[in-house]
Amino acid sequence: MRELQIAFITNAEVRRWMRILTIIEREHHFTIVALSERLMISQRTMVKDIQAIKSYFGKTIELLSLYNGFHFDERDRVGYQEKKEQLLENEVLLEIVGTIFYGEPVALADLAHQYNYAESTLRRFLVKIEPILAEYGLSLTLTPVNVVGEEINIRKFFFDFYYSSEQTPFTIRPPEGLHPLILNELSGKLGSYELGTGTTVSAFYYHLYITMVRVKQHQFISLPEGLKNVDYQEKDFQLLYSLQARIHEEYEIYLPKEEFAWVHLSVISKRTIHRVDQERTFSQRFNQWDGLEQVVSDYLSDPFFDQWATDTLGGFMTSFLVSRLMNEALSPVLNKELVEVRQMVKETYGQIYEINDYFLQTHAQVLPFSAATIEDVAVSFTLYMDMLFRYYQPVKQVLFLLEGDYLVVQSIRLQARELLSAHNHLLFIPLQELTQERLNDEQIDLIVTNYRPYLLDYVLKTEYVLMNSIPTDQDWARVKHQLNPLIDRIVL
Repeated sequence: MRELQIAFITNAEVRRWMRILTIIEREHHFTIVALSERLMISQRTMVKDIQAIKSYFGKTIELLSLYNGFHFDERDRVGYQEKKEQLLENEVLLEIVGTIFYGEPVALADLAHQYNYAESTLRRFLVKIEPILAEYGLSLTLTPVNVVGEEINIRKFFFDFYYSSEQTPFTIRPPEGLHPLILNELSGKLGSYELGTGTTVSAFYYHLYITMVRVKQHQFISLPEGLKNVDYQEKDFQLLYSLQARIHEEYEIYLPKEEFAWVHLSVISKRTIHRVDQERTFSQRFNQWDGLEQVVSDYLSDPFFDQWATDTLGGFMTSFLVSRLMNEALSPVLNKELVEVRQMVKETYGQIYEINDYFLQTHAQVLPFSAATIEDVAVSFTLYMDMLFRYYQPVKQVLFLLEGDYLVVQSIRLQARELLSAHNHLLFIPLQELTQERLNDEQIDLIVTNYRPYLLDYVLKTEYVLMNSIPTDQDWARVKHQLNPLIDRIVL
């Protein structure tokens, strides 16, 4: 469960359980000592919680005590998720967020009476979520209980709370009729876009529905004139804007043109990694920041990229930075990442993240991200560039010189194809064709062998990796690292 939602859980035991489950769902193996230290819970309480979790979830999970710790797995995922949701059925704050979303805020005293809480107790619950709201630039009022702040920030909070987080008994979803309405209205017009987007279908409907609900409450967006006027000219925007009359007819909500521009900008700010033509078009039309091309050139000027298609990488990188600067112009909060994403990137990418963070900060004159969100931009930039480095890594010639049991050799070949063939050309030269001249003529980028004598029998001018006779995961990691150090995240 996302930390954003966990912060709204008032039951201390359920809150602990959700944090425990969030970790063991992802990692599967754990020890009481390590998990206790990580969550700052006493070992005695942790043992009690683990036993209670095992009893509560029953046959929907597997929670085994082994000699070196515990192993967790989900046996019945649907049943498991349902039982998790049941734990939250009495969580008052999750329900109160819904009343705020629909524009039906209630005074603290009335809420306390409704939920049978002392007013001081409910006030204490609400005070605990103020730091979470503050991260979105929002604050809480009590007369009535409501969230206040910049409209864009409020919409970002609701989007993260309901779409980017896990489902709860109080999760709000767009009405079922919204999807067929749009499909019917735009029949034959969907699928061919100039700008495109990396966002998902459900995310689009959440952006649209949140906008509809807020406008119904007479809460409107104010966009920068420059971005708004550019967006008004887009064919993709015009397609979206054509829904105005139909939405008004069906839901009795009149969305102004600027609100459609907001939805469109929210959608197109999520860029892709597979359509460089769309990314260049997006950059050409929305880049309002001088010097961005030089920033991209500086990043890709490292000699390491000599073999890469830097024009392609640069097109995507420029587009991504434009999207983040566009968010910054609308509201820095739009660049905010969930805490779990930040933690994952820092732990997984380590030095690569630090390099990217330093790079962005040293180019702050051209990339004027706020101090509050520069870390989040570095996180999303690291994720995006990592995808590019995987998707567009240069195709290399990899020669395998394998010896051993015939079944083992064939198994290694199969592993190589499964692990490496997507981005590399693999060569398996038969023994009778293996000569020094052949090695020199093939323009090999890397030689991989599990037979050490080959390193002595042939004069190898290219890089090589010597694996174990039966390769280990570490051996394959070394091969991948040699082919593309930028995507290596394993300490060798």
